[in-house]
Amino acid sequence: MKRAFQTTLVLVAFIPCVLGAMSLIYGAERLMPSELINANLDGQVRFWGIRSMLPFFLTLWIVTNLDKAYSVLVIVIAATAAGALARLGAIYQYGAPDPALLGIIAFELAVLLFIPWYNRLDKQDLT
Repeated sequence: MKRAFQTTLVLVAFIPCVLGAMSLIYGAERLMPSELINANLDGQVRFWGIRSMLPFFLTLWIVTNLDKAYSVLVIVIAATAAGALARLGAIYQYGAPDPALLGIIAFELAVLLFIPWYNRLDKQDLT
């Protein structure tokens, strides 16, 4: 069960890492036509691209330190779920996004399931 937890966690964390890398490389052009982009917006998108990659690197630490990683795991997962709630706020304010973004929101909320899964790991599995 430990190996399945670790593998799934890394795979799940890899998705936002790839999306973050795309934001870093392509900047705001990923999101809108280039004629609407200025340096401030593009810089912010690239900055948040790097931030989107951070949970993946934290996850690498988590899976190699399961015995002492619970707090970091909860922080990363809570931040991800909070981001999903912020996206839901944007939907409330600006209307429904593309269906793909709705899937991302569901994905971000589903990571909360890692907390009870971690708690079900045997104490032997954590060391």
